[in-house]
Amino acid sequence: MKKERAEKTFRQIRTDNVILKMGLGSMLFVTSLFIFNAATRDDTVILVPPFQHETIEFINGRANQEFYSQWAWSVSMLAGNITPGNASFVRGELQRIATPALYRRLMETVDIELQNIVRDNAVVTFSPREVIYDPELNRFFVTGRQTIGGPGVRSPIEKQITYELGFTTERLRVYLASYAVYEGKPMTAAVRDVEMSRRADRERQQAEKDGIK
Repeated sequence: MKKERAEKTFRQIRTDNVILKMGLGSMLFVTSLFIFNAATRDDTVILVPPFQHETIEFINGRANQEFYSQWAWSVSMLAGNITPGNASFVRGELQRIATPALYRRLMETVDIELQNIVRDNAVVTFSPREVIYDPELNRFFVTGRQTIGGPGVRSPIEKQITYELGFTTERLRVYLASYAVYEGKPMTAAVRDVEMSRRADRERQQAEKDGIK
């Protein structure tokens, strides 16, 4: 009887050990899978600042589109509304938010414009109408009406202009990486393709005319 009980107890212990090993193996597998997922998934930081209507998500150091759209709007308002009194402030803010390489290029042209505004006692205003993001170019386009007037300007000038902006992020800080401003509508990738097609057609037609001559 004691022998049978001992054999039964031994079999039970061996069965329990098998179950325990299987359980530990499963736990190790799940733990390893969790560690792998944690190590390989994208790092995400979510912020909800008071001035935002939506949350800001930084994934692998890059924010969501809504955040960059607001940056594009802010940059266009900064660069598009200049008076003799705030010209120095605008220059300083552009230096603060632009990459060093971009700022050097900007100052080759923007600094001259700022000096002209101060000299002519002009007032430049910009009223944005639309912010567009082009994923193909990875650029933000802010288009609206620019007005140049002020005491030193005889006849105010109004025209549509577009700011074409690109951004980069380093350690959750946004920098202005590309900057262009031009008259007219946004030159998105689709618009550029159409313009290139039209230019090719004109060149082909001109070549055909030259061939006939």
